[in-house]
Amino acid sequence: MRLLLVFSMAAAAQAQGWTNLFDGKSLNGWEARATSAPPGTGDWKVEEGTLLCGGGGAGWIATKESYRNFRLQLEFRGAATVNSGVFLRSQKAGEPHVTGYELQIWDMQPAGFLTGSLVGSAKASPTKIQADAWNKFDVTAQGDHFVVKLNGKTVLDAHDAKHAEGVIGLQCQPKQRIAFRRLRIQPTASPARQ
Repeated sequence: MRLLLVFSMAAAAQAQGWTNLFDGKSLNGWEARATSAPPGTGDWKVEEGTLLCGGGGAGWIATKESYRNFRLQLEFRGAATVNSGVFLRSQKAGEPHVTGYELQIWDMQPAGFLTGSLVGSAKASPTKIQADAWNKFDVTAQGDHFVVKLNGKTVLDAHDAKHAEGVIGLQCQPKQRIAFRRLRIQPTASPARQ
């Protein structure tokens, strides 16, 4: 019965143009990527239907596919002090927060790029994650326009044109345990030129 329900949910998502980025049981479709400072690829594993960074090292994991315009939904869970991020339109080589955007997950970032911000590009409205509970990001990237919702509330509506296309990634930091689940993407058409 459970298998039928999972299959039905997956079929419904695909019918609406959504593609699941994580199957809940394997790292299929993902590649571990290294960071240079500190060096490493992180300690990613699948645990209880989640993509889990246990905090054993730095690194990131990226989709094998690249995306340009899309709507991305995902859930994450960590402590109140968790420091992580979601990379948008990053390149597979180099530092993902430099070659693309880092969607912040950290309520205490010193420069004020708090959770929901695009680090170095656009600051989100002050907000806090729900500690040790599932939080939901709903991100629309359409050309240079980004809209970020956290738990149903719009925290960022900004424009930035530095990066046009790249992979989706998840950040792993030393001593920062964070889990992700329900990752799905809906590619969209390019925006009309003004």
